[in-house]
Amino acid sequence: MDHYLRGEDGYISYQRDIYNTKLLDPKEVIKEPKDGHDIYLTLDQKIQTLVDEALSTVDEQYNPERMQAIVMHAKTGEVLAMSTRPSYNPNNPANIENWYNDVVSTPIEPGSTVKMFTWAAAIEEGVYNGNEKFQSGTYIVNEKITPIRDVNDGKGWGMITFDEGFERSSNVAASKLVWEKIGTDKFLEYLHAFDMDKKTGIDLPGEIAGEILYNWPREKLTASFGQGSTVTPIQMMKAATAIANDGKMMKPYVISKIVDPSSGEVVEQKLPEVVSEPISAETAKQVRELLRAAVEKEHGTGRHYQLQDYSIGGKTGTAQIPDSDGGYMSGSANMIFSFLGMAPIEDPELIIFVSVQQPELKVGEFGFHPVSFIVKNVMKNSLHYLNIEPDG
Repeated sequence: MDHYLRGEDGYISYQRDIYNTKLLDPKEVIKEPKDGHDIYLTLDQKIQTLVDEALSTVDEQYNPERMQAIVMHAKTGEVLAMSTRPSYNPNNPANIENWYNDVVSTPIEPGSTVKMFTWAAAIEEGVYNGNEKFQSGTYIVNEKITPIRDVNDGKGWGMITFDEGFERSSNVAASKLVWEKIGTDKFLEYLHAFDMDKKTGIDLPGEIAGEILYNWPREKLTASFGQGSTVTPIQMMKAATAIANDGKMMKPYVISKIVDPSSGEVVEQKLPEVVSEPISAETAKQVRELLRAAVEKEHGTGRHYQLQDYSIGGKTGTAQIPDSDGGYMSGSANMIFSFLGMAPIEDPELIIFVSVQQPELKVGEFGFHPVSFIVKNVMKNSLHYLNIEPDG
């Protein structure tokens, strides 16, 4: 935005003699300077401060490799806060460790946060019965495809419903929905409909789109629970607006307006923009109820994200990190732990995405500890600050 902000220098010119004295008829020319425009951001200083303080606390306590956090207005797509670690002090540019804004420029495997879109596709297609039971644990499609296993080493939880499969974040449930209910070709259409392979068009530099890995049968299965394919955090946030906003997917933006300070004229005004409607309002409502259950149920993977005063729904994610050998890094802490959620869940005002990569966990700690600290502090205080009526 430098061309808007810079403005133009002014100058005075006149004729003078060799002693540097202005002539009696100096033919003076005065060009007044022109101020640059003022740019107003959608960022909210209070919410941005809450995010930065929470990330700094986690950074000091857990020393993770990377972190990202973004808070967005669910109805408009306005980015209210965005922060990453490693960060830097702009007054000391020599110490910059990371030149990229990871929220828009660094695709990652999303892990199970993507399951909210898998279930949304099944519901929208009319093939979902939440009370139908399936055998959890291990899913063998055929002898040519490596079996899909649930997170507890493929043990599963016996015969459970698909609703409970969502609450427990069952990879088998996600795979069966795509392979047996939706169909792999139709599911790919939904991934495209949620713009999982497209840039969001956010008004920030350096945006990179993730990539849908969807060539072989196993890749089509793993895409249902967020492995193999990649997305950026801002892509996930954009897709989540469709669930929070009754099917309407909003374009994210950070520039509110551009104003000429001399005249007060609004040179450019940004307004909320509906990009598309990949699902219906009824489907979005059903998915929000699943997100609520994933947080409120005792066996839900999101139970550690409950707020004291507000209802919140969301989906946790645990994504593996590729290593240099073409496989994945080993070790329980060599993961990207994340949460994508919204509150109040009945009619969401805020959407949040937080990811923490490779935190240094103490004995008895798990990946959700640093993530939930950020989410709970930011969401609770932000909702109170915005005077949202408590419903929890």
